[in-house]
Amino acid sequence: MKNSILAILAIIGSIVGSGFISGKEIVVFFSRFGVYSFPCIFLAFIILFVLIKLLLDYGPSSIERLNNSKIAFFINFAISLFFSAAMFAGIIKLLNFENKIISFLIFSFVLLLSFFVFRFGIGSLNKINLILVPFMLILFVGLLFSKFSLKSLQFSSSFGGVSFIYSILYVFLNTANGGVLISTMAKKLSVKQKTQVAFFSALTLSVVLLIANVVLLLNPTSFDCAMPLVSIFSGVRHLIMTIVVFVGCLTTLLTLVYSLSTSLRGLCKNEFLIYFASVILPLLLSLCGFNFIVEYLYPIASVLGIYLLCELSFIPLFKRKYKKKHSASKYT
Repeated sequence: MKNSILAILAIIGSIVGSGFISGKEIVVFFSRFGVYSFPCIFLAFIILFVLIKLLLDYGPSSIERLNNSKIAFFINFAISLFFSAAMFAGIIKLLNFENKIISFLIFSFVLLLSFFVFRFGIGSLNKINLILVPFMLILFVGLLFSKFSLKSLQFSSSFGGVSFIYSILYVFLNTANGGVLISTMAKKLSVKQKTQVAFFSALTLSVVLLIANVVLLLNPTSFDCAMPLVSIFSGVRHLIMTIVVFVGCLTTLLTLVYSLSTSLRGLCKNEFLIYFASVILPLLLSLCGFNFIVEYLYPIASVLGIYLLCELSFIPLFKRKYKKKHSASKYT
């Protein structure tokens, strides 16, 4: 039971990053398509469940294929790099306080936690997620419900056919982002637990996505903002949402630090170089800006994610089925 809860929290923490929880990612991949966003979210739920289940089922072989395939390794590195940069960019954007000392101290704390996860691995990440992810989800859903209403919801419909493609790209993007972590979590789960973890992770994410989508459709003027869901709140609720987005950025960033450092250790033994590639390089890329990364690098990462997930999940699945069929034919 404990392992299942930790796995669900880890998966949610890896996906609910700055793009998701700020609303920018939801606008780009769902809300801007109006009424079509709702069937797209349902489609996303189904695909998300299937992909998480596959990654959990073929976890050990997925990690092995990642270490043995140079193309898969570099694609995973590029996806993690883009996401890490977005998390850093989101945090920097949120820490735009007048008091620079406070901003410096908070950002130093982020770097300290990043080093902590880099140094101590999955155990430290699980402890952090166990505290931060439930805290983040409760506050996030509570804030969204304060703006939630179906009575005044007005639908528009644009780019209907394209919307389903974006929905698929969204799932591949986010699942590829947490692929290493999901595969690692599979080691401590039974077959039944893997199905439960995949279902409840996909269901939780899809329900939160649905609620956030409704709130965004109620506030279409927020679509052009860098962080749409933050922009629709004011006063104390604006501050609370800012904290929620910060926590979302942090949990995903720490997941990516773990994923990057774990995969790089199979290639390089120099800890300084691994730390540079896992933390410092994404920090430098974040200087491109949050908007630029989400609007231009995320779509590239989603296409790369399709290849990566095929390499890690679908190919092992087809190979296993082929071996079963081939071995059965030998005895007929």
